Amino acid sequence: MNRNVANLVGPELIWLVLTLLTAFLAARNQPTTEAGNDQLLTLGWLFPLLGVSLSFTSLAWAPGNSWWWLLRIGLACGIGLVFLVTKLVGGIDYHDSRNSGVGTAYIMYIIFGLMELFLGIFVAVFFLLTRWSFLPVVKWFAIIVCGLTVFWGIISWLASFGKQTPS
Repeated sequence: MNRNVANLVGPELIWLVLTLLTAFLAARNQPTTEAGNDQLLTLGWLFPLLGVSLSFTSLAWAPGNSWWWLLRIGLACGIGLVFLVTKLVGGIDYHDSRNSGVGTAYIMYIIFGLMELFLGIFVAVFFLLTRWSFLPVVKWFAIIVCGLTVFWGIISWLASFGKQTPS
């Protein structure tokens, strides 16, 4: 892969695409419905996990120094998590007292994403310090986590269809 293309297709692009997708889904929930709110709350678990996992897969094609790329992943994930979760939670409105739980969901989604980020950084630092080949680990981590995440997200998203708003 060309070095310039590899630098452009990094963790920032992954978070930009996920944030744009989140903005589209949040805008689709206007005016807010209970089923749309449930879908967005489900995606609040899915998108941070998927974004952090996909950000670490960019280590597979990282040109140059892996330590700088790992710093780039950490910064992109931290900033991307805040933007993504803010856009996602901004599209949820129950029009009653349940809105108090949306702020808690905001904090939980960010903490959940940061926990995965720190775990991923810990594993990546271990492999970089020991100079073991981490490409097979990154590949299988991405396949397993992204596959399970997408499967769980699709099942949860489909389960939220058919819910009626109370009259």
